[in-house]
Amino acid sequence: MPAYLIGDLDIFDMDQIQDYRAKALPLVERFGGKALALDASPVDIEQWSSRNIVLIEFPDIASIKALFASADYAPLAKQRQAASRSRLIAVQGLTA
Repeated sequence: MPAYLIGDLDIFDMDQIQDYRAKALPLVERFGGKALALDASPVDIEQWSSRNIVLIEFPDIASIKALFASADYAPLAKQRQAASRSRLIAVQGLTA
């Protein structure tokens, strides 16, 4: 069943985040992830104010957990955390 990683970031250092993205997106793909949305100007509809949203589809929740547990991602997580305030969640997709 597909799963989605949703990130909401307040970015302090855009240069570091751009470098992070260049390194992280190929790693995300290695774990079966596909970036679906990356928006620096999301439209606030109801009681949610955000500046930067990312939406990534994975084959399942296990793939998201494996990415975050990987030794290759650990230094990238630290880079992201140093350059932004990140709020991340993983949600199950719907079955057809």
